[in-house]
Amino acid sequence: METDRMAEALKAMASMNGRFAPHFARTMTQPRDASEMAAFAAHVQTMGFEFSEDWADKNIPFVAPMLRNFAEGREQIRYLEIGAYEGRNLAFMDWLLPQRLDVTVIDPWFDEQLNPEEKYLAVEPRFGRNTAKMGFRSLNICKGFSTYELPKMLERGDRYDLIYVDGSHTAWAVMVDLAFCGALLDVGGLMVMDDYWHQESEIGGPGVKQAVDRFHGAFRRYFEVEAVYRQVALRKIAEIPR
Repeated sequence: METDRMAEALKAMASMNGRFAPHFARTMTQPRDASEMAAFAAHVQTMGFEFSEDWADKNIPFVAPMLRNFAEGREQIRYLEIGAYEGRNLAFMDWLLPQRLDVTVIDPWFDEQLNPEEKYLAVEPRFGRNTAKMGFRSLNICKGFSTYELPKMLERGDRYDLIYVDGSHTAWAVMVDLAFCGALLDVGGLMVMDDYWHQESEIGGPGVKQAVDRFHGAFRRYFEVEAVYRQVALRKIAEIPR
């Protein structure tokens, strides 16, 4: 675990955004409980979830304490997740914060141009079977692209306390997601952006990092940085004029 963390730190430092450097250092030096990964994996087995991937589980020791601290004193949390795939992150959220989340999900699940492989046709039904085993207060599913769905939410006046962004990884789409999510997030709310350190060889290349860096550069007066690792977490401290 320590070797993996050091490798991640060295890779991250090579392209470090100077504004995030002290927050990255603080995140990396905080104590972590690796046993939470095993505890969630056991929960997945017990519940009989159907997951083919466990991409984000390595983030659990970093994100779990932050989310517990955020949720302290909140009986009800309006939660928006962009990019749900099979629902593994939703299962983690339900495990971490049971019976406290009113959930909205945005995902197209299948697109002939973006992911034409036949295997992706099975993802949405698997998502449905998985979420049927979860215990959210409510679950609202928006099937579509976030770049189309988020403007509708803003027009309706929707608001959220917690937003998790893991949709398209192109710089343009992530910028659109962040612009609208920043407006949809209530003051005091938390926005978590996944896959910040994606490299050229990975899906979408470095688009997430490019978009997050520019979003924070333009709107940093409205957000405090909570954590920087594979994910970046921003807490909203003031309303964005528009």
